Amino acid sequence: MEYRLKWSQLLSQARSRRESSGEAKPARTVPSGERRTPFEQDYDRIVFSPPFRRLAKKTQVHPMASNDHIHNRLTHSIEVASVARSFARRAAELISRSEQLSPEQLTSIDWIVQSACLIHDIGNPPFGHAGEEVIRTWAKKHWDYFFPSSLAGRWTDQVRTEIMADWEYFEGNAQGFRIAARADNPQAGYLRLTYATLGSVVKYPWGATDEKTRSKRKHNFHSLERDLFADAFQALGLVRGDGTFCRHPLSFLTEAADDICYRILDLEDAVAMHIFDKKRVHQLMLDITGNQENDWMGLAQLRGQAINQLVGEFWKTFENDYEQIMRGEREVDLKSSLPSECKEHLARVSEMYEEIFGHRKKIVTELGAYHVLGRILKALLKTVESIGSASRYDQLHFLSKNCAELAWDKAYVEANLNQPHRWWLGQVMDFVSGMTDNYATRLSRELDGLAFEG
Repeated sequence: MEYRLKWSQLLSQARSRRESSGEAKPARTVPSGERRTPFEQDYDRIVFSPPFRRLAKKTQVHPMASNDHIHNRLTHSIEVASVARSFARRAAELISRSEQLSPEQLTSIDWIVQSACLIHDIGNPPFGHAGEEVIRTWAKKHWDYFFPSSLAGRWTDQVRTEIMADWEYFEGNAQGFRIAARADNPQAGYLRLTYATLGSVVKYPWGATDEKTRSKRKHNFHSLERDLFADAFQALGLVRGDGTFCRHPLSFLTEAADDICYRILDLEDAVAMHIFDKKRVHQLMLDITGNQENDWMGLAQLRGQAINQLVGEFWKTFENDYEQIMRGEREVDLKSSLPSECKEHLARVSEMYEEIFGHRKKIVTELGAYHVLGRILKALLKTVESIGSASRYDQLHFLSKNCAELAWDKAYVEANLNQPHRWWLGQVMDFVSGMTDNYATRLSRELDGLAFEG
């Protein structure tokens, strides 16, 4: 029998298990008078959450830009959700042709895709993708901080291997899943979104220890979230017969909206930053729209037309490959199947990115990011070592006690003092990835000169 995804499962309202009951929370009946569906609740949880607010002070491409016009992770995520709404409504119409879904289920697709877009960058650390590379590079050079001799014997060889994979291949996508899915992370935001929303943001359905991670350097869950991820994908019907995971159909649309926005809007930012000449970007926008007669239009107008043109091209690919997607056979993004002319335009954008990433101010800032994040990681890992060695809060090293209260708070540390060392490493990951660019820079200065040796 042919394997095929089912929308009745793909729109699952279930959320992650509560540790107290060990059971997945069933879809609740919406009380009379309450208008919010579980998917609307997802959207609201995200908008009101601290991790989402902090995106306003996280780098999109240009770190700590002085020009207020420049995109940050928050404005980027909102724009991605706006573009995705166009995809969602087309998807609802396409699905309704072959499957019998209620009006509420079809409307939910709109909320699910927008929510997925709002959280697609929520796990990214400060300083953009450079922050990811800094964490990976620093970890590979400082394993003694992760596995101190004072805590020898606290982990098996397998656990050690998993911890090393989580940090050596640190991934904002996997960290985002951790923040959005877990039922025990109040410090990180306590979102605990529905499985449908979680599945719709997953681009790389494998974990840190998977062989694919070594070659692609991308994955969507840390080893600590393996079981949680498996539960979600089992409920969504996204587990193949061989046990591997396939992508949620809506994840292709989330990814497409992101691909469109950052390629077009990052170029607009580069003009505002005086990295590119306005005429150069203006001409590229004209080429993407395919209408040279619009050369009288301003850059903002052309940007809107270019986005609209790309939405149409990406949608054609999704619609043409819909059956393959619904059989769980497609894994690569939609842009890899775009028409050749469209690919050529995006290739020109990629070439321009090399100039953006080579801009001197960006390079200088990112070099400083290694020292900023490295100093913070060192302090927190020494604090976690002190926590692991203590049976009571008052036994913590003086500096570690201060750092623990700075990163979390006294009550939280006392309540979790007996948690395994591996659990506390996850708390370090949550804190470091959750920092804004400004806060990381300030905290690093405050920690400068402190000696964490005891």
